[in-house]
Amino acid sequence: MRRGLLLLALLASACATLPRADLGTSPPELAHWRDAVNGPDAGAEAVQLLSGYLQVNTANPPGNETLGAQYLAGLLQKAGISSEITEFAPGRGSLIARLKGDGSEKPLCLLSHIDVVPAEAKNWAQPPFSGYIDDHGVIWGRGALDMKGMGLLETLTLIWLKRLNVPLKRDVVLLAVADEEVDNRGMQHIVAKYWPQIDCSQVVNEGGMGIRDAMAPGQTIFAISVAEKGLLWLKMIAHGKAGHGSTPIPGRAPDRLLDALAKIRARHPEAVWQASTRETLAQVGHDVGGVTGYVLTRPTLQDWLAEGQLMQNPGTRAAMIDTVNVTGFGGAEEPNVVPAEVWAQLDCRLLPGHKPAELLAELVKLVDDKQVRFEVLYQAEANASTWDDPFYRALARHAIAGKHNAVVGPVLSPGFTDSLRLRPLGVRAYGFVPFATTQDETGGMHGENERVSSENVRDGLRVLFSAVVDVAALPGR
Repeated sequence: MRRGLLLLALLASACATLPRADLGTSPPELAHWRDAVNGPDAGAEAVQLLSGYLQVNTANPPGNETLGAQYLAGLLQKAGISSEITEFAPGRGSLIARLKGDGSEKPLCLLSHIDVVPAEAKNWAQPPFSGYIDDHGVIWGRGALDMKGMGLLETLTLIWLKRLNVPLKRDVVLLAVADEEVDNRGMQHIVAKYWPQIDCSQVVNEGGMGIRDAMAPGQTIFAISVAEKGLLWLKMIAHGKAGHGSTPIPGRAPDRLLDALAKIRARHPEAVWQASTRETLAQVGHDVGGVTGYVLTRPTLQDWLAEGQLMQNPGTRAAMIDTVNVTGFGGAEEPNVVPAEVWAQLDCRLLPGHKPAELLAELVKLVDDKQVRFEVLYQAEANASTWDDPFYRALARHAIAGKHNAVVGPVLSPGFTDSLRLRPLGVRAYGFVPFATTQDETGGMHGENERVSSENVRDGLRVLFSAVVDVAALPGR
């Protein structure tokens, strides 16, 4: 009898279906504003201005973000929009600009970072700071995806709101900040000095984007990050007696470090499903249909059949466990000298609800060596925003509007952005760059040959502008 009841319970839960997302509809009375950016002239302008932005070298280090802020400020000035550039250090500037609304709702923020990671020109097909537009309309340059492309679209969204004299029920604030790629000092400076005046309720920033053929051939999944993992950066330091390298002696620092790393690499944390992961898988299932769709839309079958596949993929695995990644070593200076101290650098990322102190305690217990100690370099807890939000729905519905085999859903980002600092202030933060890319193209972020198609730039402007109009424009005007 018990076995029969258990079987019935499992069958019932397997039949429980996660619903298709209701993204709502765009206010029809605002269609004329949204349609204004769909013409070829708007797209061509966006492509040319992005090319110019990519030519401004803001590689961090050293940054020189003020140069990028000045480029954006010049575009705004031509449109009659004033802006302010504020520096946390010489040459390390962030830009703030605002279009005023009637104040009936709290401000909406469009956030990007001006700095980009360095690039080795010798490994690129086109120079990384050329903004080169090839014969296929592809724009090449460091920052095309991360994240000058989005920053330029946000700037143009403000410019088009001004050009069209769109009446606003809330302020729309443009933030382009310095130093996101290294220490987040630009956002720290903005929060400390300007946040009472900014005080936005929602923000769009980098995070997710569209990936073609991610789970099913021909399907594009647009991921909007609603949460970011926490972080714990550690230096794991092993101690031992120094000596000559010619004679191996147990218990010396390098051996202790290797033993500790072996124990850490052997850990097998249990997968933790995030509600956002289930939601996005369900939306993929509703789109593909068939047996795959039946599995992906039912939580119990997700557990039984999908988890194994997800845990084999490094990207999805990182969204389901606390990760510990070795990112560097130090301590040895001469090949024939065993040092008394060596260390490894660990980048740990934590799921929402998991505390950095708890993971540290787990690692200390796991290593179980009094000659190995941990030094905390930086830590921050994960945080998340609800996707039951009008701005999230606006971004989502315009991301897939008019597209075949396209789905959209919320995700947990394994990395972190400036949004991690805004959610504790009560901001609902969404990470979404409205481009549809291939796996090869996304590999250009922080890698070689970063680029974006003109088609993505044109459509991205439509998506972002339309979403902002939906939630910021006054209806009936």
